[in-house]
Amino acid sequence: MVMDPIPPVQPAAPSTTVITDPEVLAAYREDASSLMGAPDGLVRPTDPQEVAAALAHASGRGIPVTTCGLRSSTTGAGLAPRGWTLSTERMVGLVDLDRRNRTAIVQAGTVLRDFKDAVEAEGLFYPPDPTSERECAVGGTVACDASGARTYRYGATHRWVRGVEVALTDGTVTWMRRPRIDKDAAGYAALRDPVQLFCGSEGTLGVVTKVEVDLLPLPEAYLAGLAFFGDVQQALAFVGAAREQDRRGGGVRPRCLELLDGLALQIMGAQDSGVVMPAAAGAAVFFEEEHAHGAEGPVMEAWWTLLSMASGALPDDTVIASNRAEQEELRRLRHAVPATLNDEGRAFHAAGGRKISTDWAVPFAQLAPFMADCDRWLLEAGIGRVARYGHVGNGHPHYNLIVQDAAEAARAAAVVERMCQQACRLGGTVTAEHGVGKVKTGYLKYRFSPLQLATMKAVKRVFDPTGILAPGNIWAEE
Repeated sequence: MVMDPIPPVQPAAPSTTVITDPEVLAAYREDASSLMGAPDGLVRPTDPQEVAAALAHASGRGIPVTTCGLRSSTTGAGLAPRGWTLSTERMVGLVDLDRRNRTAIVQAGTVLRDFKDAVEAEGLFYPPDPTSERECAVGGTVACDASGARTYRYGATHRWVRGVEVALTDGTVTWMRRPRIDKDAAGYAALRDPVQLFCGSEGTLGVVTKVEVDLLPLPEAYLAGLAFFGDVQQALAFVGAAREQDRRGGGVRPRCLELLDGLALQIMGAQDSGVVMPAAAGAAVFFEEEHAHGAEGPVMEAWWTLLSMASGALPDDTVIASNRAEQEELRRLRHAVPATLNDEGRAFHAAGGRKISTDWAVPFAQLAPFMADCDRWLLEAGIGRVARYGHVGNGHPHYNLIVQDAAEAARAAAVVERMCQQACRLGGTVTAEHGVGKVKTGYLKYRFSPLQLATMKAVKRVFDPTGILAPGNIWAEE
């Protein structure tokens, strides 16, 4: 474990102010989930040493601390059930950019899209692209190991994190970095890379204050498209064909493969856009592929050829976006789907309803039959307002269920738990990008054995011996 410690801070009063004004705290009681927090205080440090001082003070007095970034979590991970909320929102900006080695260091509270724009201005590219990239903080993407549409080509956040600066409850600030040797046989392989511990830790081990990431050369150009199909199963078959061509190294080479079902298309069609959703379409696949400047012709031809062979495809209605404005418009339409459903769900909160989202993933070979099972279970439970969209190239669709009252919510929750249990039986997971937070704690027993869960809790006790960090995240409070 590579560490660069700063001397411990004695657990005296924190150097940053603890805010207790109810009107200020109100903004930190909610995020993108349907949960509500109840913080007693708020600290907004401006540097890692202030974070460490606050943690040492809280640890010495048994004050729970929950870290949040920009409160875009869908799982309630940044909501404090009590104690302090520690916000990283004031720790922003690019700290270092190494163009030669293609690395960057960025402060944890920086808006992800702002960071990506900054490195793209220098001809570099940071691949992770969660849908909420304009509303989420870089540190938060590490905390939940975020991904996004381009995960199909580039993988999740942890693949790009080279190091993290972390404030710990003993008052130290420590850099942890990946090993730089090609071979290593020392100790447990799972613990040779300390960075991996913090990717997906959701604030339970420490507070990430800076992140060092690997970058790529900025792609010269890319093509985006929206291909329409008669139904979801036909769209999934097309995704399977695209994956197979990519695997074989001939034809298309997508960097994302995203499903949009009939309800998603209705939502997109209701936006103020010139993109036409054909009446015969019951589903669509959003795709992107990178190419050199001026080389879009062969790329378009390869996709057209694949579409012409796909059952149920509507190739003449395919939308191709080859310039930045058109590409951003397609991404805006795709983002409108969860945003619209979030608004719908909030309208039913008073009656006990809400939007319920899934985040499970399964091996792609299992996806089509499993989605058919899920659709049948929802129909049997009487859940009628359902949108299916997202990262099917990775076997990772999102089901968004709009439930109008508490009784329907209970039926929907039972189906979601059944989905999670079966996903794990098929070799999948209960969360593929949003993390566990406080929403999915009951599902971990399907993903991990009791021994694995006990090991994770033991690791937490090493980093957080007083147990103050992120109560309720990952594991339900005992």
